[in-house]
Amino acid sequence: MLREVLVVEQNNPTLKRRWFESDYFDLFIWQDPGGAFVRFQLCYDVELNERALVWSDPEGFYHDGVDHGEGMDVGVGQAPILVRDGKFDSGTVVPRFEREAAQMPADVRDFVLAKMRAHLIELHRQKMGRKRVRRERWQQRKLRLKASPGN
Repeated sequence: MLREVLVVEQNNPTLKRRWFESDYFDLFIWQDPGGAFVRFQLCYDVELNERALVWSDPEGFYHDGVDHGEGMDVGVGQAPILVRDGKFDSGTVVPRFEREAAQMPADVRDFVLAKMRAHLIELHRQKMGRKRVRRERWQQRKLRLKASPGN
């Protein structure tokens, strides 16, 4: 279950940073003084292959992996950094987040879930490659309505 870390370093006086953690997730969320969500970073699979789904207003989404600096020279300490990564593992992450977030504050949980779902819908639309369904002339609704009796 995701639990809120109550003592979180606040380095931006105009935003409140919150942190929720579990064995699989770290969720960092930023809110403005009015309580509106302005950014979140959902890190997942934190023990094995950490990646992060990041959303901010107005930039939107991006997906990152974590480069732990492996393969570097021995003795050269590199801090882990976020790097551009590929596909968001939504089939695992979304249902697991739903389960683990069950006891989180509803406003935080519902916001993150809604944003993830909106992101998946947008990815699907981009994959489809078109914005409208193609219809033959006879299938177009406005033509059918004009041609039907009683209109």
